[in-house]
Amino acid sequence: MRRLWEGIGVALVALSLAAGIAWAALPRGATLATHAVGSLYNAMGTGIATVLSRHTPMTLRVQPFAGPSAWLPSMDTGDTDMGVLTSADADASYKGIVLYKRPYKNTRILVVGGLLHTSFYVAKDSPIDTVEGLKGKKVPTDFPGIPIVKLSTTAALATAGLTYNDVVRVPVSDLQAGAQAFMEGRTDAGWHSVGSPAVQEANARIGGGVKWISLMSTPEAAKKMAEIYPGSYQSVLKPGSAMGVVKDTTVMTNDVYLVSSKDFSDEAAYATVKALWDYNQELGAAYPALKEWQRERMVSEKVFIPYHSGAIKFFKEKGVWTKEMDTLQSKFLAQ
Repeated sequence: MRRLWEGIGVALVALSLAAGIAWAALPRGATLATHAVGSLYNAMGTGIATVLSRHTPMTLRVQPFAGPSAWLPSMDTGDTDMGVLTSADADASYKGIVLYKRPYKNTRILVVGGLLHTSFYVAKDSPIDTVEGLKGKKVPTDFPGIPIVKLSTTAALATAGLTYNDVVRVPVSDLQAGAQAFMEGRTDAGWHSVGSPAVQEANARIGGGVKWISLMSTPEAAKKMAEIYPGSYQSVLKPGSAMGVVKDTTVMTNDVYLVSSKDFSDEAAYATVKALWDYNQELGAAYPALKEWQRERMVSEKVFIPYHSGAIKFFKEKGVWTKEMDTLQSKFLAQ
């Protein structure tokens, strides 16, 4: 019996030393890049940082930017550790296409998170119910601070056969400037993500509130949208499912990734994914939109860029990484 307890003691010491070594390999702090303060991405990033800071030795610092085009260069060089990125931005930036002048090959997925729903919104008492009704109306355009939004709004208008030439263009720098222009009455519509704090603010400040309007949802319209904005697809939100959804509303949808640089250590990537897996229920408590960041979504065969090797190690231990994912990973790394 004595030998048995001695053996258990040795095992426990070994385990504690191994854990200590693993924790010691982690950085004390890490950065997490998001869109500007007031955006859904920033709120998501803040919630994720809260959970990671609580359950890992790393203290996460959220860094707001105008958009991914502002922080991807620093992630590519390893100066930014993590970021919140849509599937559309991930696809375009990894390939160096559309709005990205060169490929950013060092970006890696840690987990696939929730869904990002975007569309135009208008005052609730507006007669406009679909994108088609924006013809001749004042609409925010250009978005030089976050170029991917110019692409997404172009794709949304295209579902109704419209272009920027069919609306009254009101150039804005980024999403928050667009939201401000709407609240000041300089535009008839705004563009943002469903559930974003900026639209909630508009709903509170505009008499009668706001509502989301539908994209055109024919097969041809959906195909045209996806061609212009790769990585996106259409989905239908039901009335009451979110603030401003007053009837069945067709919106543009993207998956949202938590990504890192490939230079983010395997130990740090592993610890990050483990914390988000083990304390998954705390994400929704940190921010409502993170309720969609479920374990079963973390590994997906519909991704557009590779996973981090540290994340893969964790997912293999959990038995959720498949041979098909190995094939997909090899395909991306060979591009």
